[in-house]
Parts: sequence; structure tokens; C-alpha cells
Amino acid sequence: MPDSLFTLFKAGVALALSVLLLALAGCSGSAITVNGNGIERARFQREVNRRLSMVQKDDPGELKGSRGEKLKASTKREVATEMIKRVLVDAQARKLGVALPVDAVNRKVEDEQRKVGSDRFFSDLGKQKLTLEDYKRKVKGELLVDALGQKVCAEVIVSRDDAESFYLTHKRLFTRNVMVHVAHILLDTQGEADAVAADARRGEDFSRIAKQVSKDNATRVNGGDLGWIEKGTMDPMFEKAAFSLKSGEVSGVVQASDGFHVIKTLERREASTPPFSEVVPEAMKMLDSRKKEEIFSDFLRTIYANAIVEADGVGKWDPRIGMVVER
Repeated sequence: MPDSLFTLFKAGVALALSVLLLALAGCSGSAITVNGNGIERARFQREVNRRLSMVQKDDPGELKGSRGEKLKASTKREVATEMIKRVLVDAQARKLGVALPVDAVNRKVEDEQRKVGSDRFFSDLGKQKLTLEDYKRKVKGELLVDALGQKVCAEVIVSRDDAESFYLTHKRLFTRNVMVHVAHILLDTQGEADAVAADARRGEDFSRIAKQVSKDNATRVNGGDLGWIEKGTMDPMFEKAAFSLKSGEVSGVVQASDGFHVIKTLERREASTPPFSEVVPEAMKMLDSRKKEEIFSDFLRTIYANAIVEADGVGKWDPRIGMVVER
């Protein structure tokens, strides 16, 4: 799924959306009521059972004894929390006139199928014990959260001056870490790597050697060029060597998890904080996102605080934190 400005909320509700079906039912048929609307008991229990069956599949012992009873109770509270939030979001969407395009859900689901392939898509649903309709409800909920958030935050405007003030008080967010632009030659044996390192250090064309002998098919055509890398993104031994080199310097043989490397650091970029003029779009986007997240979070806290929730047998709704907790 693509990132959203409202992922903080979405992470809390997405799993429950796959099974939620609202019914204006009496208390006898409802596990939970939210502002007078009932969440069907059978649907609630089905989602609880689905999650517990996943736990049991991974580790049957998890559901035994007092530990298992605690897990069952916490799972019920977790499912209840997510379903309650969905009810509240649905109600607010209707109140504010937020609706999705007719084909929005199907298009999103079809995009996901194309992305991973139909076989894997349905295999993943099966592993999670979700039907296609369950998944569509989940997608619909996520799209509705996005649409509601956009409606609530529609009036947010970020000026260049706002962005500059944000930049000046949050410079650490714009600091660029040390990066190196590297090329490498991957070989199968120490002997091959020793010979290549000697040739490269004598001044032979590194790119030409890489094209001729490197075992890394992905970079060989580009003369071994790996582009710019940051610390923490490569094999530790490879990274240690790459960051220790000066621009234009060639390493000795570096043994890493995938074989023997000869590395050349083409360029270095030391840690720095660019001036505001270089990061205006980035600063404006970052501030816009923060403002919208704050506004939407406040909006959600308000509807949580004003909700009238009955969750007997599951726990009690804590309006301060928007969660079902132990009684």
C-alpha cells in the first residue's frame, strides 16, 4: 500500500477493516455499540478467531494456560478498538459528505494484484484467512481515511515563510549524512580478487576491468557503479572499506557475505546541512505533512472523546486514548 499522510491512524484500523460490517442491531446481536450503532457480534468474533488462529498456527502453545487467556482478552480489545474507530470514521465521513468514487476500491485492488501477481495475491489472502471481500473492505476503509483526512485538512496552507521558520528550528531534519559514490568488482575467489586489486591499484581502468570480470551482473554493464550509498545500507565489511577510502582510491580485497570485492570510491560527500534555498520544496512538503497530521490527529481525538461506547464483556472504552482497555 502506498504511504499516506494519515498512516498513524490507518495503522490502527486497517487490520479490522477486512471484516467489519455495521448493523443497526439491538444489544442482543451486538458485541459493541458505538453512538447507538451495533457492531455485529458474529463479525466481531470471526475477526478475533481469525487472529487467534494465525497465532495458533505459528505457535500452538501461545494460547494455552493463563498466558493464552491474556492473549485472547487483549486480542478482543484490539479488534474492538479498531472496529470502533472504523464506525466513528464512517460516521464522520457521512456527516462531512465524504464519499469514494464508485470504482475506487476495485481499481486499488486490481493495482495490488498486478503489482504482486494474481497467484501470490490470492495466496497471501489465504495465509491471512481473508476473503477477497474482506480485503476489499480493508481497502475501502484505508481509502476512506485518506479522503476524510483530506477533507478535514483541506484548508491547510504552507507559505515559504512558514517553511523557512520550520527549517530554522528543525535543521537536524535536513542534515545530509556522509555518502560515498562507489564502484566495485565482485569475484568468486581471493586469488582472482588479489590480481584485480593489483591491476586497479596500478592505474588500469577500473570500469573496463569491472565490465570484463565482475560477477555482479546488475552493475557490470555500468563498470561496477553502485551509485551513492549511506552507512547502514550495505554489508558491514564492504561499507567499512568504502567509507575509509578517499575519492579516487581503490581498496584491497574485501571479503563480504556475497564474495570478494575490490572497491573504488569515486566521490565523497561529507555530512552537511544545505541552505534553505536548496530544500524549499522538501521543507514545505514536510511542514504541510506535519500540519495535516496534527490537525487530523486532533480531529480523531475529539471524536474519540465524544463517542458513547458500550463494550461489555470485552473491556471499556477509554476516550482519552481512543482504545478499549481492561475494566
